[in-house]
Amino acid sequence: MALVFVAGNAADVFAPDLAAAIDAELRTRFPLLRIVDGEAYQSDPIDAAGWAQLQARAMRLISAPHLGGLDAYQSVYLPLRFERVEHIAIPTVADPLEVGSLDVLLDELRLFASQASLPTDDVELMQLAAKYLEDDELFSSDLDIQTYVQLLLTAKQASAHGVAMYLNPAA
Repeated sequence: MALVFVAGNAADVFAPDLAAAIDAELRTRFPLLRIVDGEAYQSDPIDAAGWAQLQARAMRLISAPHLGGLDAYQSVYLPLRFERVEHIAIPTVADPLEVGSLDVLLDELRLFASQASLPTDDVELMQLAAKYLEDDELFSSDLDIQTYVQLLLTAKQASAHGVAMYLNPAA
């Protein structure tokens, strides 16, 4: 299974009725949240196993409740700063939406990068991503690093545009 990070709106990830319900609940819970129209940014697909590997590696090195506190399913990082990961019930959906702070996530990713000797510069991140895409032998290795690269690039896009970042598992 693949995982894609999407900087945009709920409508860029979910069916229209579900997206509308998610937007309504998020605006109720986070009144300062703006829903911004525009073209979504989407990461390169990564192996979904990389999410758990990145979380485990990060948690060994640092305290990262926003990185470690969300599953790669029905999850979103909002461009707001708040301390705890939230779980929001959405009508007609069995599992709650997991909501983390994009601002805190970026802080955690930068701290993780410093501890793991990983780049945070966009050019270096894109070069690292290209290395894994171009080398067939590396394609299935270092899934945590590949996930980190795509996550940080997408989180930076979401932050720059003031939009949410969704985790979107795809078959």
